[in-house]
Amino acid sequence: MTTPARPATDATVLAPLPGARGGLVRDVALVARFEIGEALRTRLLIVMLLLFVGGGALGAWGFTEFVDGLETRAAQALDAPQTRRPGGTLRRLRESGSYRSFLFAFVRDQDKAEYFAAQPPIVVFYGWAALMFLPWLVLFTSADTIASEVATRAVRYPALRTGRLPYAVGKAMGQAILVAGVTGLSGLTFFLVAWANLSGFEVGATALGILSYWPRVLVHALPFLGWAMCASMATSSTNLARILSLGGAVALAIAGGLAGERSFLRGKSAITDTALDLLSYLTPFGHSDGLAYPKGSQLPTDIAVCLALAVLYFAAGFAVLRRRDL
Repeated sequence: MTTPARPATDATVLAPLPGARGGLVRDVALVARFEIGEALRTRLLIVMLLLFVGGGALGAWGFTEFVDGLETRAAQALDAPQTRRPGGTLRRLRESGSYRSFLFAFVRDQDKAEYFAAQPPIVVFYGWAALMFLPWLVLFTSADTIASEVATRAVRYPALRTGRLPYAVGKAMGQAILVAGVTGLSGLTFFLVAWANLSGFEVGATALGILSYWPRVLVHALPFLGWAMCASMATSSTNLARILSLGGAVALAIAGGLAGERSFLRGKSAITDTALDLLSYLTPFGHSDGLAYPKGSQLPTDIAVCLALAVLYFAAGFAVLRRRDL
C-alpha cells in the first residue's frame, strides 16, 4: 500500500501563506495546519489509520490468541475445564510469585520486575509492541511528505510565500500531530479489542497503563520522524524517499545492535568501547529501555537522546533542502 502523491495545483497549497512573508511561528503554524488538512482531504490519513489502528487491533488480538493457546494447552494437560474467554489463568498466575520470578528472569532486574508485575500483562505487552513497531510505521507514512511536493513542483507555491525553514518545520509539525493522533487511536483500539476478548479485564489499570505509555511512545517516535523527514528532504522521488527512510533505519538498527551493551565487539579495547559508546548516541535504537521503565535513571538520558536525534536528523535533511533548486 502506498500513500498518494499530493496534487501539484491544489488550491489549498496556494492558500496557506498569502501575501508577503510573515513571522516564523505564524508560517510554521499555517504550514502545519494545511499539512493536516491535506491528510484529511487525501487518502494519507486513511492509510495512517489503517496501519496504526489496524496494528493496534492486530496486536491486541494476537496477545489474546497467544493467551488462549497457552490456557487451552494447560487445561488439556491438567484435564481441567476450559473457560470461554482467555485471561483467567493469566490473572491467577499474576497473583502468584511465579509471575514475578518469570519477569525477573526476563529483565534481569528486581526493580523492573516489580514495576512490570504491578501492571496488567496486556499493558506490558502494549508498551513493548508500541516501542518496537510503531516507529517503522512512522518511517513509512512520513517519508514522502516533502519529496512528493518537490517531485510535482507543488513546493514552489509555499516557497514563494515563506522561507524553506518554516515550510520544513511546519511539515514536520503537521506530521507529528498526525502521528500523535493515530498513535492515540491505536492505543484506544488495542484497549477495546483486549477488553472485548479477555476475561477478568482490568479496565481502570489497563486504561491508565496504556495512557501512561502514549507520551513515551511519541518521544521514541520523534527521531524516526526526524529521519523520515530527512529522507523526504534529501530526494525528489517519493519511492526513493521511502527506501532511504526504511533502509536507513535498518542501517541504524544494525549500528544500534553493534553498539549495544551485549555486542560481541564490546571488551576488545578501550578505544573500541569508546567508539561504540559514541555510535550508540547516533541511533535511536537502544534508547527505549528508560521509556519502557520510567522509574529508572535512564529515562532522562533516553528522552534527551531521542529529542537530540530528531533535531539532528531533521537538520541534516534541511541542509540538503535549503540548497536545492526547487
